[in-house]
Amino acid sequence: MRPGEPYLEESSVLVAVRIRGPSELSAETELVLRLLNLTKINHAVILPNDESVRGMLRKVNAYVTWGEPCPELITKLLKRGDPNPGINFGEELSALGVSSLEELAQKLFRGEIEPSVVRRLFKPAFRLHPPRGGFKGSTKRPIGQKGVLGYAGKEIAGLLRAMC
Repeated sequence: MRPGEPYLEESSVLVAVRIRGPSELSAETELVLRLLNLTKINHAVILPNDESVRGMLRKVNAYVTWGEPCPELITKLLKRGDPNPGINFGEELSALGVSSLEELAQKLFRGEIEPSVVRRLFKPAFRLHPPRGGFKGSTKRPIGQKGVLGYAGKEIAGLLRAMC
């Protein structure tokens, strides 16, 4: 951080979105996508921000885009989530000590609640629309080469807003 720059809080979670389909997929790549619960195009998942997950995302860089979301985008994703059948959603939230999805998103962002809790409350993948207005680059190229694939950092916010 340079002097004079505002401090930006670091996210403890990552969001990954599958962009490309199954054509010409190696068995190893298919396995990693399945382990990440990214089985279909335009599905998103909330993952812990640790080295093992980042390594898996680097391995499937040619099929997904990923980055650090802000709490507002985590809230939008949670609102789009399909609750798991057979759970009482209100009781589960109160057991976690939260009263709303916004509060759950804040705690996820700060790392007070693990992303595995989200998988207990919701189905593993969040189904999204294709982006309104289209992708802002090629779906076959990485971000540095006028594409949308790979690590997007904070810029994933624009894509998620267009897809939610």
